Amino acid sequence: MQFTKLVKVLKVLKAQQLKRLKKYINSPYFGVNSAPIALFNFLEPLHPQFEPTKITAKKLAAYSAKLHTIKQQETAGVRLLRAIENFMAVEHWQQSKSEVTRHTLAAFKQAELPDEFDKGFKKQMRQLDQCPEQNFDTFFERHALTELSLNGFNAKLNRTMQNDIMPVIKTLDEGYALKKLRYLCEAINRKQFFGTGTQQQEQQISALLKTLEPYTNPKYPYIYLFVNVYRLLASDTYEDVKLYYALIKKLVNQNQGAPSQTMREAIGYAVNNLLNWYNKGYEEAGDEYLWWIEWRMKYDFLLDKGKLEPITFRNFISIATLNNKSPRWIEQAIKKYAPHLPALQHDSFFSFAQGLYYYVVKDYKKATRHLLQAQAKDEVIFNCIIRRWQWMCLYEDNSSDTGTLLHQLESFEKFIDRNSENLQHLSGVFTSFIDYAFKLVKSIDSKILSRHFYALQGLDYFAGKQWLLQSFEQKSKTRTQRVRV
Repeated sequence: MQFTKLVKVLKVLKAQQLKRLKKYINSPYFGVNSAPIALFNFLEPLHPQFEPTKITAKKLAAYSAKLHTIKQQETAGVRLLRAIENFMAVEHWQQSKSEVTRHTLAAFKQAELPDEFDKGFKKQMRQLDQCPEQNFDTFFERHALTELSLNGFNAKLNRTMQNDIMPVIKTLDEGYALKKLRYLCEAINRKQFFGTGTQQQEQQISALLKTLEPYTNPKYPYIYLFVNVYRLLASDTYEDVKLYYALIKKLVNQNQGAPSQTMREAIGYAVNNLLNWYNKGYEEAGDEYLWWIEWRMKYDFLLDKGKLEPITFRNFISIATLNNKSPRWIEQAIKKYAPHLPALQHDSFFSFAQGLYYYVVKDYKKATRHLLQAQAKDEVIFNCIIRRWQWMCLYEDNSSDTGTLLHQLESFEKFIDRNSENLQHLSGVFTSFIDYAFKLVKSIDSKILSRHFYALQGLDYFAGKQWLLQSFEQKSKTRTQRVRV
């Protein structure tokens, strides 16, 4: 089909945007010539489908003399695409009122209209001071306007003590410190989840925090939140982390109405960090994680453009199951949010969640059936998680069926061996579970069970460890009771 790229761009435009584009193209100010205008007029009624059979060289030639030849059509297509790109740039620019104002002030200065510039400059600086979030954009605009006011021909003519360039440097340092701190939060977050390295220089970070110290209070929510988020991300102990969570939660709870974009960004890092501590065995972090999930649910921003990330869905259902959320809470969460999973992942993640729900209500046969339906194709880690839960269900349903339980563990073990390269460091998490699951099934004597129980206690935390400890303890008690009888 002709105009593949052009059609791709036109398809993403909404109906109202298309109307504004038509006005833009037909305005003589923007200098779009008659051939691309004719091509746009031909294509506009075909939006949004743009069926290839309706866009042919023959039909275009019949539509307008400006599009009579293939070469004319191709040239018109290139020029129309260029006009649309310029239109999109203007639309994007106009979304930032502060940037439009700054360019207007720059134009006043260039035109040597000092009174108009001074009036507009003071008004814009007052508005920046009143900005409720005081985020990076606020600090950047304050720096850009300060720079604009203290540079240029007129500024050089002012040979007085008031002609001090230090405010430009100060606002630059503040904006830079805030932006770098924001990226340091992202760097630590990625390191914790993906293992990407960060080289942090304590002296440099100390300087950043000192620069931002005058603004590290609730009057400047963006800085206050991100300084505390950075501190909790950089903390070595969960006890330290809790101090910063308390400050963040206090600010969030004092907020009236829907959370700002600043809060959403900051809370995203805080929630991810909670998962990191939860995965180290801090169950309390799981309760905190669910608090933030419910907070997101309350203000309806758990979804992104109507979609829910599958891993978020899996995380909050799993943690709700392990941290003893009520069956009704889990059931309602699945009912409300499973429909928002991406189509390709829906069936697998929905079946997994249903399996966990039935595990909570102790209907282990139904739980196993749903988990068997949740096979996640090429997602090796998710498949291991599913297999672990499936085995736990089998054990809870009939712990005396040693043949089936051992066979399933052997199959699980082989699966890990086949996929060890994809699992990398996580293979040890699952092999630890398998190792002690074998011991749980095979051990009969209560003394041996107790020995394994205490050995397991001394191991680093891994997913399923708590369940194994409870199962060893329960089996040991059962064996002791039978001996006494």
